[in-house]
Amino acid sequence: MKLLTRIITAFAVLSVVYATCGCEKKQSDLSGSDTYNMASSTSDVFSVMTTGEKTATTTVTLSVTADVTSAETTVSTNVTEVTTAAEITTVTTVTTEQQQTEAPKKGFDTCIDAAMAYYDAYLRGDPEAVYNMFCADEIEGYHAYLDTEQADLLEGKNAQVMFKRSKVISAINESIKRIHSIMAEKSSVPPDQWTTTIVEQTLRATGENELKDFNKQLGTHFTNASGCGYVYYKDGNEEHDFLGNSCGFVELDGRWYLSYSTVMHAELLTYMDIYR
Repeated sequence: MKLLTRIITAFAVLSVVYATCGCEKKQSDLSGSDTYNMASSTSDVFSVMTTGEKTATTTVTLSVTADVTSAETTVSTNVTEVTTAAEITTVTTVTTEQQQTEAPKKGFDTCIDAAMAYYDAYLRGDPEAVYNMFCADEIEGYHAYLDTEQADLLEGKNAQVMFKRSKVISAINESIKRIHSIMAEKSSVPPDQWTTTIVEQTLRATGENELKDFNKQLGTHFTNASGCGYVYYKDGNEEHDFLGNSCGFVELDGRWYLSYSTVMHAELLTYMDIYR
C-alpha cells in the first residue's frame, strides 16, 4: 500500500484533471459558481489518390514479306498481354487502399462524445469498451515514464507487464462494480437505467502550460485536453443522485480519447494489484 501511495503521488502531474472527487460526495458540496469552458477541436480529412498512366506506341514498316508480317503480329500480341497484366495490378492496388481507408476510426469526433461514451460504458458495465477508448500513444508514454523516471518504484519490474491490458481491464471492472454498488445502495433501479448528463460546462479545458507539461512528461503530442471532474449519476429521484468518477480526455489528430494516465491516477490505481 505504501508503494502504491508513492506511485499515486509521483503521477500527480500526469493528469488533465486537477480536482478529483469521491463517489459519495453530496451535491451540496458543489459550488454553483464553477464554470468551465470546452476546448474546440477540428477533424482532419484524409484522402487516397491513385493515378495510372498507360502509353503504347507502334511503328509499322510496310512490307510484302510473310515473315515480317508474322513478326509484327507476335509483337502486337505481347504488348496486349503486358497491358492486361498492368491493368490487373492497378485494380488490385486501388481495392486494397480503399479497404484501408474504410477501417473504423479510433477515438471520437468531440470531447463530449468521448465523455458520453465513457459514462455509458460504466452504466452498461463494459470495461473493455472503456479500455478501447485509450490512445496507444499515451499508454506507451505512461509506461516509458515509469520505466525511466520512476524506475525505483517498480522494484525492477517492467511497467508494460505491471500495467498489462488484462490488469487494467480488471481494475476498470472493479471501478464499475463500485459505482454499481452505490447505485444498489440508493435504489432498485438497474445500473443501465441510470443516466448522466454531459454538457460543455461539465468539461474544463486544460491550460496551455498544463498541457505542455503533460506532453513533456509523457513524450506525447496532444493538441487539446479537457478534464471532467463533476458528473452525477441519476435514477430520476434527486435524493439518489451521487457524484461519480472523474476522468479526462486528450485530442490527437482531430480525434478525442480517454486519458489513460488521468483515469489511472484518479481512479484505477486504487483497484490494481500491480506487484502480483
